[in-house]
Amino acid sequence: MRAPPAHLANQLRDSAQGGDLNMHVMRYVMSRIVVFWLSVAILVYGWFFHTKLVNGGYGASEAFVRSLTRVDETGKTETVVLHILHLDDLVVIGAIMLVVTLLLTAARNLALGSGERRMTVIRAVAHVLVLLVLAYAALAVVWWYDAPLINALFDASRNLIARVAMAIDPQGRLELVLRSLGVARHLVVGCLMLALALIWEMTKAMGRGARARLTAQSA
Repeated sequence: MRAPPAHLANQLRDSAQGGDLNMHVMRYVMSRIVVFWLSVAILVYGWFFHTKLVNGGYGASEAFVRSLTRVDETGKTETVVLHILHLDDLVVIGAIMLVVTLLLTAARNLALGSGERRMTVIRAVAHVLVLLVLAYAALAVVWWYDAPLINALFDASRNLIARVAMAIDPQGRLELVLRSLGVARHLVVGCLMLALALIWEMTKAMGRGARARLTAQSA
């Protein structure tokens, strides 16, 4: 059997690589979504059954954020970071997401083994931590230059969460809990994290593709 022409072989290889990339991106997106909503579910469950623990976590987070903003004696930084952008809420959900990521990554690596392209626990946790920081930084920068846009995003997210909660629990208890826990703000930050992660993954994919084409041309 004759081998296919070189250009056809290259097309087949590029098609296979494109399919692998699409599957990788799809798995990555699904994993981020699962981690986010599982973290929210844990937070809601904790509020219902371990209220003191959740309130203690929020109190510790607020104290931590206040300690970071004490460098500004005018109090403007504390007002923006704590009362407008609610960094204390992000610290709580971020901590839960880090723990969930650690446990899920460790369980997956134990079950499937550690492959060359599979994330280690340290890389997975570091990746989520970087995404959290970048997402909040992006939120703060956009708010600084266009506060009405961020407020509109928060309002839209709050309305969406309220409708879903009322559909699940018409008595309104779930909606009250989700509003108290700031889930609407978590959703905005989660969407920012997902967007940043997709941009990063696509940039890496384009870089690999360009490098592969250059290598094939020079060969």
